[in-house]
Amino acid sequence: MRYAGRILFLTSIWVLLWGALSVANVLSGVAVSSLLLVLYPDPRAQRPHEGRPRPIAVARLAAHIVAQLVVSNAFVFREIVTRGSRIRAGVVACQLRTRSERTITFLANVLSLSPGTMPVEVQTDPAIIYIHVLQLRDPVDARRKVAKLEQLAVRAFGTPDDIARLGAKPDLHRAHRRRRTRR
Repeated sequence: MRYAGRILFLTSIWVLLWGALSVANVLSGVAVSSLLLVLYPDPRAQRPHEGRPRPIAVARLAAHIVAQLVVSNAFVFREIVTRGSRIRAGVVACQLRTRSERTITFLANVLSLSPGTMPVEVQTDPAIIYIHVLQLRDPVDARRKVAKLEQLAVRAFGTPDDIARLGAKPDLHRAHRRRRTRR
């Protein structure tokens, strides 16, 4: 049914682009649509559960992101307008439980949105994200915040395997060493 719906959608676009409803346009639209769907299959068909949003979890994730943006913007504002600096910057390695590159990329992008945090390096094997934190009082607290964001993101968009991996506690106390890469 999903395949037929896509053919119908693409065929209707084909007919609209030609500007006339005729048997030849409809048949050629079905042929071109079928060819396109064979040559460029939907990648979600191979991974049916990845990327499927769960509305309540998405709302929780959005609320968390907005709250973190407000808090971090208030901190940066206070840092700018007051005398003296309270900045204690540092880089923290945060081990992730997810294995999905899509979720890891999402986490890195959300962390880069927030003033005061910036991803420095992302590894996928093992899944570790190194973040620069502007106000680093406690590395364990920074890792806990990233683990919370990861949990919300996986519950919103993750695969069933990633959701099952959330049961494992993240290692918040272990400092990770960067692997040397050849350049």
